[in-house]
Amino acid sequence: MANGTRGQPGSSGGGPPGRWVSEGELGVLEASLQEAQETLNAIRNGEVDAIVATGNRIYSLTGAEHPYRVYVEQMQEGAVTVAADGLILYCNQRFADMVGAPLEGVISSVIHTYLSAESWEKISAVVAGEESVVKHESILRTRSGEEIPVNFTASKLSLSDQNVICLVVTDLTLQKVDEELRLAKEVAERANLAKDSFLAALSHELRTPLTPALMAVSALLQDRSLSSRVLADLAMVRRNIELETRLIDDLLDLTRITHNKLELLEAPLDLHGVLRNAIDVCAPDIEQRSLNLSFDLAANQTNTLGDAVRLQQVFWNVIRNAVKFTPGGGAIRISTSNPELAQFRVTIADSGIGFDPADTEKLFESFRQVGRGVTGEAGGLGLGLAISRAIINAHGGRIWGQSPGLNLGATIEVELPLRQPLPSTASAAPATPSQLTTAGLRILLVEDHEDTRQIFRMILTQKGHLVQTAATAKAALALADNHPFDLVISDLGLPDLSGTDLMRILRERYSLRGVAVSGYGMEKDIRQSKSAGFDYHLTKPADPAKVDQLLAEIMIEIRRGLSDRLGLESVPA
Repeated sequence: MANGTRGQPGSSGGGPPGRWVSEGELGVLEASLQEAQETLNAIRNGEVDAIVATGNRIYSLTGAEHPYRVYVEQMQEGAVTVAADGLILYCNQRFADMVGAPLEGVISSVIHTYLSAESWEKISAVVAGEESVVKHESILRTRSGEEIPVNFTASKLSLSDQNVICLVVTDLTLQKVDEELRLAKEVAERANLAKDSFLAALSHELRTPLTPALMAVSALLQDRSLSSRVLADLAMVRRNIELETRLIDDLLDLTRITHNKLELLEAPLDLHGVLRNAIDVCAPDIEQRSLNLSFDLAANQTNTLGDAVRLQQVFWNVIRNAVKFTPGGGAIRISTSNPELAQFRVTIADSGIGFDPADTEKLFESFRQVGRGVTGEAGGLGLGLAISRAIINAHGGRIWGQSPGLNLGATIEVELPLRQPLPSTASAAPATPSQLTTAGLRILLVEDHEDTRQIFRMILTQKGHLVQTAATAKAALALADNHPFDLVISDLGLPDLSGTDLMRILRERYSLRGVAVSGYGMEKDIRQSKSAGFDYHLTKPADPAKVDQLLAEIMIEIRRGLSDRLGLESVPA
């Protein structure tokens, strides 16, 4: 009724029946009409970005400047404005894409559709003013039921008549993938370190008992009073100990190759000489299997620079494979040539089981033995050719194999570049035991493994050296305090101090030279030995012939007054 006048109940007239309203109700009605009129005017003027009606409530968002709207729409994050009751008032296209719904379908829906009750509880806390900004990592649910890892950043926007939550939603999918990859990489690296540590420890434990066995057999082989049958049996035992050592070395070599730490000790060498040494090592097995071995060493150019031990390892691996995969009575042919100037090629062909040509590259894969299923008894770890390829590659050469097929034999070829040594790289011939003077070295032998200590002492004493032994570093220091020594030979894994700590003390107090003998033979172990003051590092099982050779060189240096450490000029004895 106009002017707030009241009509009388039950009055009649020509118009429709009405009802009386209070002044309060009339004020609310007028306010609602005013709000509706203002909203319509705002829409006409382009001042409103969005209007949402729900029940008897109307939400309108006042328009912002155009650059801001463009920024929000181009954000990589989802942007949402939410009423305090969870009604979505506005969202950008990115958020709609994240939840997999059309833009118009998201606006006016409720936020609870896309996130958990726990997340909404944390986000809506900004309305109560408990925190000005809430950051919460959780899951965003899409219309299809997929869950996306996201980070919510919520803040309160206080309007004149309502509280609105501004919500920025960041997709963490890529970050999670990157984090998972990083964690996987860390786990793999830790596993590799654990594997390397395990292999090093395993190597040490396996090598330690082999040392006294190899030394005892080597000493007995020098006894010509033994029958030929006994000597032959001892030679067989020695070959198998060396084979066991080679298998241990293969495991460590694989670790070196994996970490790109395969080191070469380059020196002038004759490749025919290296090849002959490898043939000699395999000769007993060739004879035992009654194989027909022939060779044609036709190469004229054979001198180069390289690691003789490593190259012999390659030739030994290839020849040993030929022996292993060739049935008794078969044939092996070894030939050399110079296919081009400054190139050397070795061809090792056998009449054995061969392999499928499709498996050619598998020959050089770690832990792979092509043809093992045919023989059923190949044995070994399947590392020989993989390690051989790494060694040849490190020398700048190449190695490859070929076979016409199963049971048709196989051929392995090795090709190496020939490099001429510079004059300055030539070294003097190594000392030999025959060059020793009649008086031996005064040696302090430190070894906690009793069998190794006893056999080592016996062999050194037979060579004319004066030897005193200790099982601990403490006992070794007590001996050094009361007796003069020329040299200390020490294990590294002692029960009280480490061998490196012992060497530092002996070097500092008595200027003793030292030889480390250890089951640990990785590059880092050798570097640690050198830094502690050891002149040489021998890996167990120590070959008595190599020990004899080394002591001969040390003895001649001592007798001549040489001191490589101080760089003094030699003085004749």
